[in-house]
Amino acid sequence: MSTYHQPVMANTCIQQLRLKAKGIYVDATLGGAGHALAMYQREPQIRLYAFDQDADAIFEARQRLEAYDPVLIQANFRDLRTSLAYNKVKSIDGILFDLGVSSHQLDDAQRGFSFDKDAALDMRMNRAQELTAGQVVNESSLGTLRRIFKEYGEDQAFGRIARAIERARAEKTIATTKDLATIIESVVGIGSKESLKTKVRIFQALRIFVNDELEALSAALKDAINLLNPGGRIVVMSYHSLEDRIVKNIFKLEATDCICPPAIINCICGHKSKLKIITKRPLMADSEEISSNVRSRSAKLRVAEKKKGK
Repeated sequence: MSTYHQPVMANTCIQQLRLKAKGIYVDATLGGAGHALAMYQREPQIRLYAFDQDADAIFEARQRLEAYDPVLIQANFRDLRTSLAYNKVKSIDGILFDLGVSSHQLDDAQRGFSFDKDAALDMRMNRAQELTAGQVVNESSLGTLRRIFKEYGEDQAFGRIARAIERARAEKTIATTKDLATIIESVVGIGSKESLKTKVRIFQALRIFVNDELEALSAALKDAINLLNPGGRIVVMSYHSLEDRIVKNIFKLEATDCICPPAIINCICGHKSKLKIITKRPLMADSEEISSNVRSRSAKLRVAEKKKGK
């Protein structure tokens, strides 16, 4: 039985993509293929290229999409342009990003993403890479840990937690998710909503750092915008403020003609807008979906369209 959960805001995503027969589309975050399947069900004659760096996702998708003919690519979406070029694709009609960790990865205790399931501190989305969360926690300097927790976790206790980790690892290796959760609880307490939020933020920060998620996102968004055909759409769903801020800022930049400083009277930057922003504010799941799919509660969906002649 599949442990991949129902896709978030699937109908909205598909509507915003405006699929057309024989169009070329990309699912940059395949996961359990829920969105990809919905795309085929809406328009069976699309050509779909789907990315995921997790071998489990590729295996699952191959089963769910066996009635169709997608090109499944096991790669990080930061390799979007290169991988599509390898498949002789130079432009696309639409692309979907559903960011963050998948429900399957959270539910699989062995992956080490969740503090609710005791396992080795891993957190690799691509298990072929070397760097793990355990290595980061046990080998990084105090300054690096502080930076990771502050920048990627945005938690006020970042310094105290980093120092607590430094003290704990001097005694023994911090080997499991339970070990790390216990250290966090020693700083912020147990049982309160705030302590739960801190654990979420610290684990999130480590996951983002281990997988280089934000840098990969920035690179992939820029490549996706350049690959879009005129009238093509980019649809991005994020689940926390760091991701959403990157999406919002890149969309805003690429929807602006001149980016010269205000003191410059005549434009010298030569920057020309490529996008029209479709969603002035992010779209959110309705109460019915939130009640049936808790993951949709924090989802923010932003959409932009490639300008004609750009």
